[in-house]
Amino acid sequence: MLLTCPKCKTKNFLDPYPFWNFKGATQCAGCKTIWRIETSGGACVAGPEEAKGTPDLLPGFAEKPDNSPISGPGLTRSAPRARKDAVCKPIAMERNVRGKILSGHPLKKEDLVGSKPKFIVAGSR
Repeated sequence: MLLTCPKCKTKNFLDPYPFWNFKGATQCAGCKTIWRIETSGGACVAGPEEAKGTPDLLPGFAEKPDNSPISGPGLTRSAPRARKDAVCKPIAMERNVRGKILSGHPLKKEDLVGSKPKFIVAGSR
């Protein structure tokens, strides 16, 4: 969804998932004006109307009228993450939830006891 600020003409891109069925306030990233909007099924059904107070959700991304990006704390929301501890780095997994060994990391010979790869490593059949 796109909310173009009537005051400063900043294009505020509203993430579809949190704004799909939304009734509340958002903030323009360009002039920090609070706008009250209501959406249903991803379409704006009411607003934008200027409001006071604090925004419920911030836009995911914003652009000035000259198409230069606007981002930063208090202006746009950070991207959602599947896990809080995953920040652009792989998480080494050694065992699954049942305690079985995974091959998501380099295995040692002793990790392969009783498995088909153990026969390949040992050279016996």
